Amino acid sequence: MKEIANRSALYVYPKSPYIEWAKLYNESSIEDLRQRLNEKHVYLIDWTYDEDINEVLEPNYLKIFEYELDSWNVIKKEWPSNRTYKTFLEWFDVTLCHEILDLETKKIVREKL
Repeated sequence: MKEIANRSALYVYPKSPYIEWAKLYNESSIEDLRQRLNEKHVYLIDWTYDEDINEVLEPNYLKIFEYELDSWNVIKKEWPSNRTYKTFLEWFDVTLCHEILDLETKKIVREKL
């Protein structure tokens, strides 16, 4: 096991406003919709031991918000126009994980987005 010493993570979970917005642009079955909405995303950030999640989330929320919107609907004009930090917190639950441990032996592979 290896500790990834220079990263922490943010776990992002959709809340009701995001789910209702996503339903507007769903072309899949209800079962597929539920499965997609149960997917959680993890965002790595610089390591922190800060207990106040707002200190690490606020500088990063817009990138996360836009990725979450884009992962559902690539037509930006259909995104909510009000993408403030307050709106983000209404649309998503976020949990901070301070330590990341890699249980695997293979090298981590990165893809550019």
